[in-house]
Amino acid sequence: MRSRKTNALQVAVLLAGIIFIITGAAFFYSPMAVFRLFVSNISDTWLDLTRDNELIAPMYHTLRAFAALLITSGMAMVMPLFDPLKYRLMIYFNGVIFPFFASLMLIKTGFSLGIRLNMKEGAFQGNYVHKSMIVFGFIFAFIFFSCLITLFITRKDAKEGKE
Repeated sequence: MRSRKTNALQVAVLLAGIIFIITGAAFFYSPMAVFRLFVSNISDTWLDLTRDNELIAPMYHTLRAFAALLITSGMAMVMPLFDPLKYRLMIYFNGVIFPFFASLMLIKTGFSLGIRLNMKEGAFQGNYVHKSMIVFGFIFAFIFFSCLITLFITRKDAKEGKE
């Protein structure tokens, strides 16, 4: 029978997998539908840019390809539910390392793109932040902290070979 600590780890892993699958599926189906939740003014020519623009078209389709990777990563997070000792390394990579870098980049960029320092006046200018990046950054930060904390509290039991 598994301990409460292991059950907490499994809940964190299951939540991470579900969030990865939902986010990946949403971006794979339609990245624009996701961004419409955060942006009120989207250009009418945006769809045309995804078809033939040298910069936007590859970025759009690469985003969809990475969404497929997120879906499969979320599906892979089911494996630690059956054998948490065997798949701890996968939890470190998918639940700690990737969400750490993703949240760091998204939160930092989301705030820094909206708030710029005016060097002449020595003051900040700008009155917006990129809400989509901030929201996804905090979602990945939640996954990072929940997996890291539960891996830490199950560390002693894992060294002893207990589930």
